Amino acid sequence: MTLEQFQQATNTVFFGGDTQRIADLGWITLSVALVASLACSLIWSWAYSTFYGGRATGSNVHRCFPLIGIAVTAIFICVQFSLPLSLGLLGSLSIVRFRTPIKEPEEIGFILLVIASSLCCASFNGIFLVAILLAGAVALVLLKISPSFLMRRAGTGSLVVRMPAAGTHDALRGLSSLVETHLDRPAFDSVTTHGDETVLTWSFRRVTPEACAALDGGIRQSVPGASVGIYYSGQANA
Repeated sequence: MTLEQFQQATNTVFFGGDTQRIADLGWITLSVALVASLACSLIWSWAYSTFYGGRATGSNVHRCFPLIGIAVTAIFICVQFSLPLSLGLLGSLSIVRFRTPIKEPEEIGFILLVIASSLCCASFNGIFLVAILLAGAVALVLLKISPSFLMRRAGTGSLVVRMPAAGTHDALRGLSSLVETHLDRPAFDSVTTHGDETVLTWSFRRVTPEACAALDGGIRQSVPGASVGIYYSGQANA
């Protein structure tokens, strides 16, 4: 392989050409396309492990990014030069079902980025490949610094109060005052009466252990016989 052949193959991969048959590409061009796809997949794998590798519920999906990139590039290089082969591939994939659960929403985005990069390599569109890499890098930086319009800053919680149905009307105003005092941005969700029992629910955004204790004590003192349930899940800015 000469330097001129390598430069010609690189130009074909990144700027395309008018090739009509896969045999006209040559093994150098095919190798450069696969290597470029592998390099992009490794970049996305490194990005996933850097930005989201600390998640406890992740499935380490980034370990298969290099194989996905090479496979997608090879498949689409083959099918784009053969209409019967592409139709056969479409028919075979229509009966395949992947049932592996996605544990983190970020995994879907990274898998799509790997596929998009591989398609750019397979279609010899290097300019769009560079644009995808840059756009993905900008998106990851924005997610990392976590601006308020992209990440939720607080957690969510629910307050459930069970009390005798006979005293609901008289106690509701006092309960609303207690809830407004101890919870952050509470919103009254529902009231359900079943037999001799009434269930009241509120949703809120933030609470502290001290506020939980004070609210529980205040409700039990103002409404004898009431039971209180406070459920809260904080959201970390990771």
